[in-house]
Amino acid sequence: MLTKEQNDLVTLTGPGTPGGKLFRNYWLPVAMESDIPEDAPIAIKALHQDFVLFRDEAGKVGLLDLVCPHRGADLSYGRIEAGGLRCVYHGWVFDTNGKCLEQPAEPPGKDFCHMIKHGAYPVRVMGGMIFAYLGEGEPPAFPEWECLQVPDNHRYVVRSRERCNWLQGLEGDIDPYHLSYLHFALPSARATLSDSNAGPVYEFFRHGTPRMEVERTDYGVRIYAMRDLRNEAYLRISNFICPNIAIVAGSSDGDGYMALWHVPIDDEHHFKYQLVFKRKGEINLSWERHQAEMQWDPKNPTRLPERNKENRWLQDRKDMKAGWFAGLGHAFGLHDNWATEAMGPIYDRSKEHLGHGDKAIVGARRTLLAAMEELDTGKELPFRITDSQQMKQKITEIVVASLISPDKDNYKEVFYAQHMAASKAAAAE
Repeated sequence: MLTKEQNDLVTLTGPGTPGGKLFRNYWLPVAMESDIPEDAPIAIKALHQDFVLFRDEAGKVGLLDLVCPHRGADLSYGRIEAGGLRCVYHGWVFDTNGKCLEQPAEPPGKDFCHMIKHGAYPVRVMGGMIFAYLGEGEPPAFPEWECLQVPDNHRYVVRSRERCNWLQGLEGDIDPYHLSYLHFALPSARATLSDSNAGPVYEFFRHGTPRMEVERTDYGVRIYAMRDLRNEAYLRISNFICPNIAIVAGSSDGDGYMALWHVPIDDEHHFKYQLVFKRKGEINLSWERHQAEMQWDPKNPTRLPERNKENRWLQDRKDMKAGWFAGLGHAFGLHDNWATEAMGPIYDRSKEHLGHGDKAIVGARRTLLAAMEELDTGKELPFRITDSQQMKQKITEIVVASLISPDKDNYKEVFYAQHMAASKAAAAE
């Protein structure tokens, strides 16, 4: 349980708030590459700030403050020309670095143009996503996740707009125990599932109370959930990466993982970027698209899904008896959407009662609160790494698992032995 003051610390991310300062020390996804029209800018919002996103005539992506520094016009109505983005109010032009290139109303030879530096933010385009650093000073090394670098047909990304605080979404994704109930299919429904949409270990979600263990790491929290089978163990390892990333097994069947970024729009809305990938095999793109389109409109993430809060997510009591435990259909993303949005815009964590199964949640909150203290004292923040080689090394330490272990007591040792062997084999290829 958190106090009201602590709950504010871990949920509020506007400019000047401790949470907002923390988020602005990291690279965040702020849009999809497909969002940008061929010859027009768009307005976007993140962390309570308004921006204009555009691609100049040379194809370079820029992210600037939305309001023109001249007389406050909205730059998302501007024109792509003259080496940047031209404001249609008085014709000022800004390049992707925020440099003012033209001021048509100023006399020739006047250097007023060179005195203007508009707010601009570093961007990286990878995996079909646009990442930005919204803080001050030099950004840290960009985390070049494996899932962002695989071929396009090995990866699928979907974004949804969630009508709740970002932390509610994140905590749902790093909670391993809700799999046993919220996402559980009753036997009649499970018989219709294939490995591609359930995974061969799906049936083990309901095997007893998991042994929960969390490890505080220098990037966040590593989470173990182990369920006893007869002579073996079903092991899931997932991760919380400070400040807003969940790395879980997903539907990749051990050949990859799912990465989820929860990015605040404001305190009561956020975007969830959900990326699933496979290393060796191609992703089932048609199935992934079908699943996404049943939940959200990929071309319009602001449109409500068919199941939503207004219609009580079309919960079906008959389906609860013979199909899916929660009666909310078979789309896991909408199950999670119910859990997080039904709590309200910002859940009051001072009213909750945490237990053994909430160790991952507690670990993540402690990480966030500690990071805010470290930010105030100038200490090194979790997963904020300035050296690119060190960043690459750190990413290799973030491991994910969903597997059967032959040793119920030494399951971590068994897993890491397998992981190291697989890493060596991959390096040798």
